[in-house]
Amino acid sequence: MLLSLFVVFTITGCSLIQQEYEYVAEEFMMDTFVKLKVYDADKAKAEEVAQKALDEFKRIELLTNRYAQEGTAEYAKSDVIKLNLAAGHSPVQVDKDVLAMLSLCKKYNKEFDGAFDVTIGPVVDLWGFGTEKKSVPSDEKLEERLELVDSNKMVLDEEKGTAYLVKEKMSLDLGGIAKGYATEQAAQLLRDDGIKKALINAGGNIYAIGEKDKNIPWMIGIQDPRNPDKIIGILKLKDQVAVTSGDYQRYFEVDGKRYHHILDPRTGKPASNMMSVTVVADNSALADILSTSFFVMGVEQSLAYIAEHPGVEAVFVTQDKRIIYSPGLEGVIELEKDGGYKIDQGR
Repeated sequence: MLLSLFVVFTITGCSLIQQEYEYVAEEFMMDTFVKLKVYDADKAKAEEVAQKALDEFKRIELLTNRYAQEGTAEYAKSDVIKLNLAAGHSPVQVDKDVLAMLSLCKKYNKEFDGAFDVTIGPVVDLWGFGTEKKSVPSDEKLEERLELVDSNKMVLDEEKGTAYLVKEKMSLDLGGIAKGYATEQAAQLLRDDGIKKALINAGGNIYAIGEKDKNIPWMIGIQDPRNPDKIIGILKLKDQVAVTSGDYQRYFEVDGKRYHHILDPRTGKPASNMMSVTVVADNSALADILSTSFFVMGVEQSLAYIAEHPGVEAVFVTQDKRIIYSPGLEGVIELEKDGGYKIDQGR
């Protein structure tokens, strides 16, 4: 499986004061391997809170899974499936976390003029992503499905705890936020239980809690989007998240052309200018949304957003093999000089 970020792990030994126990937990969910490394002097505590964090990933996965098979327990627990089935008919009572995700999605849909839109479900289905039947749709069919893509037609009622897709055949796809949101929730659970050092790797969503050792940050490698065995650089992070969206994670090829799953909601077609975008921020849900949005919007518009929003940084790898990083990553990122890419600091 291709993952968008490598994590450079180091074995932790004994400090001068006390033994530090490392507990590693891993499970396949949300279409990727979720791996946690939790550190604490109390072995039982580390194991307990790591399992709680994995359970939180599973809970969010069940709520947001749009591909569960009908008749299964997973199908019955999915708020996204309930919303999609009720489209054009009635509001649906949803979990507070689903409502929070949808509220964030509406906000950034407006912020980015439609470059991010979770009502993209009908177009995703047309391409066949998430299934074994992938194909390139005609422009005519795309135009038909694009009539169903509009976050303005997603009505949220926070007081009643409901969401409503007002047009029949509309459908949600929370692939652009669910994993990031789950990572953020898991990280908060760890912190609430007193964990000061941990690393969460959710297949491209990396959350570095605390620092690797005293005054030494976590070292997070960014995958070369055209060579899964190499990295293009390393990020040095402490209490931050790095999230990557790339055209190499889910794709198929027809006549030598790559068609990937990151669709521009305004055209219904794969965004064409980027290989990958890695966002560094303090919040995983936000970073997940931004990595997808920046991939669609491109370098200039994304850098303009970053310039106005302190705490958000990004690394862009373009189709013409340029690596461009935002100014705030100076001293935080170390890039490989001989990877065949041209390196530039964005302005």
